[in-house]
Amino acid sequence: MSIIKKHWIAVAVTGALIAWMMAGKPLLAQDAPVAQQLQSLAAQAQEGIEAAQQHDTAAMQHEYSEIHENWGNFEDSVREQDPQLYLELENALDSVKDTVTASQVDPTAAAAAYDHLTDELNLAATRLQSGTTTGATTAAAQSVTPAGVLDELDAALTALHQGDSEQGAAHLRLAAQAWPSIEGAVATKSKIDYNAIESDLSSAGSALRTNPADLATATAVITRLRQTLLPYAAPPSYSAFDAAAVILREGLEALLIVVALLALLRRSGNQDKQGWVWGGVALGILVSIGTGFLFQLLFNQVSAGQNRELIEGITGLVAAAMLFYISYWLHSKSSAVSWQKYIHERTSQLLARGSMLSLATLAFLTVFREGAETTIFYIGMAPAISMSDLLLGLGAGIAILVVIAVLMLVMGVRLPIRLFFTVGGLLVYYLGFKFVGMGIHSLQVAGVLPTAPIPFIPEIPFLGIYPTWTSLVPQLLLLAIAIAIVYYLRSTEQKKIGTPAAI
Repeated sequence: MSIIKKHWIAVAVTGALIAWMMAGKPLLAQDAPVAQQLQSLAAQAQEGIEAAQQHDTAAMQHEYSEIHENWGNFEDSVREQDPQLYLELENALDSVKDTVTASQVDPTAAAAAYDHLTDELNLAATRLQSGTTTGATTAAAQSVTPAGVLDELDAALTALHQGDSEQGAAHLRLAAQAWPSIEGAVATKSKIDYNAIESDLSSAGSALRTNPADLATATAVITRLRQTLLPYAAPPSYSAFDAAAVILREGLEALLIVVALLALLRRSGNQDKQGWVWGGVALGILVSIGTGFLFQLLFNQVSAGQNRELIEGITGLVAAAMLFYISYWLHSKSSAVSWQKYIHERTSQLLARGSMLSLATLAFLTVFREGAETTIFYIGMAPAISMSDLLLGLGAGIAILVVIAVLMLVMGVRLPIRLFFTVGGLLVYYLGFKFVGMGIHSLQVAGVLPTAPIPFIPEIPFLGIYPTWTSLVPQLLLLAIAIAIVYYLRSTEQKKIGTPAAI
């Protein structure tokens, strides 16, 4: 027999085997209408009933595998059209899975599960054909949040710890019903977390549907599920106070330098040259505003989709680094003597050369530096603060700045330098501490850093503290460094006057 004849015989035999294996099985075209594909699955589920009636465990398991594989080809379409319908079908599939994969398969239970799945598939097909779906954008769906799902998971865990499997299963079902409304937000940030949550919801439900319910397994799975979902549930954590603190601290530093420059001009008989300083201030404000718009445009372009939390996290950590540097700089100049020396050194040489343009440039660079820093801080803060709090904080901070400027420039009131730098340094450190916690939290949501939950630490949004080792350890380290720096600076200062250092 020639090689060619052997080849065609092999092809014919293979085709016959495939035809025999697929006899009576509908082919599921992935581009077919969703309702038609559901009807095809219903036909396969009917074959699962027949396999159960014949007590054929292998056939029951094979039918489930095929149904599950075919369902995966179009389940996203069902979920988009009707999240509640999708959940009902998922639960019916899970029931079949539980019965056919049990250590001792009960044909009667398997037949009932397949029968229920058949009814659900036919009902779903009818609803989709008639257009009587619940829709994916109902008000109830829009109100679901990751925090709400976590609340249901916590309630389920509480019930399971009390040995109440029915209440635990009820709360788990509520969490599963809410999941389709938030899964898109999770999937765009981390496909790994999305798959883990989907799997754990199914596993926990299976553990609670066994007779008797497997409370230990369900508790462990729901605990793991909660930890996976936790990073997505944090609400906006910056307040109007934080927004006001940024503009107030940065504005006061610029204001102090401008006031010192104007006073120096008056004392040196160059009061008529103050326009140069004000010109530099105005230009610094305009360029700062333009830089802010440029940064925001760039941020919006690169922070879409899965990159958003990554960019937010990096921006937050950069802002924190800048804040810690400023905090150290402020603390090192917290005495009036150090401040006066700093201003004198910066301006004496300029006046000696008679360079008004240089003074204007100094005013411009002072305002622009503070404005650019403020822009970075607000970009890092913006994703985690409500618009109302942002506007309220900005308005309050600017109003306070205006009052202080009037007092200093018009009425000649002198700001307590030591008090300003001490309070300003502490305020900046607080913001930096919070930026670190929230920046790391954003990187955890982006999947760049691990979560490593701490069960006994509460979440403290006001301080940017989250119950994970990954975020808390760096914050504790920063706290220790801050204490060491304060002690060092105080020791250096106290040695000059021969008294013990104190923090």
